[in-house]
Amino acid sequence: MSQYHITKILNNNVIICTIDRQEVILLGKGIGFNKKPGMKVQRGDSIEKVYKLDQQHQLDHYKLLVAQTDESIIHAIIEAVDLITSEETVIDDKKLVISLTDHIIFAYKRLQQQQKITNPFIAETQQLYSESYDLAQRVIVQLNAKLDVDFPEDEIGFIALHIASNTNAISIHEVNAMYNMVSKATKIIEHDLQQTIDKHSIKYQRFIRHVQFLIRRIQQDERAAASQVFEDMVKAHYALCYNVALKIMRLIQRELNVTIHESEIVYLAIHIHHFTISDQP
Repeated sequence: MSQYHITKILNNNVIICTIDRQEVILLGKGIGFNKKPGMKVQRGDSIEKVYKLDQQHQLDHYKLLVAQTDESIIHAIIEAVDLITSEETVIDDKKLVISLTDHIIFAYKRLQQQQKITNPFIAETQQLYSESYDLAQRVIVQLNAKLDVDFPEDEIGFIALHIASNTNAISIHEVNAMYNMVSKATKIIEHDLQQTIDKHSIKYQRFIRHVQFLIRRIQQDERAAASQVFEDMVKAHYALCYNVALKIMRLIQRELNVTIHESEIVYLAIHIHHFTISDQP
């Protein structure tokens, strides 16, 4: 009978193992209790989920997240992923476990620090991905109960985007069109900011997701509202990023033959600004 060989204990609920020369994540309540590297785990022994991540950077990022986070939060996230993947929707849970863990951890930290990030695209998300939005509502209710917190409604929209972007709801044609657009936009950012963007980073994933929904809004003649005060602030404090965003918007206008509202430039500038912030503490 195949066995998992423990290589690292992340906490009582998450361990890293190898099987058939492949490193995997095992999730389960108490699965890491009294365990040590070198020990073995039988199939079925308190194992609730097994994730075979395709790339090493995904595994490394997940290890880092878990190591810096309280066990109760990690277990609540595991249960959130279980809730999502138990539905009939076809979903890539390997990508979801990374993106959702990253998002919920930092959303929880922001909530504890009373830092609120407004989601201007809730209505659009609910309209474009109603099933993902409804599922995200259930996830938030469960997280609020498990963590004894009160995530704002904005988080429903954010989590719905994570769910939608990991399902088969996006067509191959849209994926190809998005790839070309994001590739050109990335070259503009790297040239003007004079830096190389890490294509495996969470920042880049967020940027791709933003551009995807930006293009959908433009195609449907919708817009993300922003106050004049907010627009003026972004122009004044992030002038370089705003100019980069303006170049990208002009590119999209040419490629898609559409008109873009200025508020969209502002929100794109914020995402570009994230590339200028160091990940180092």
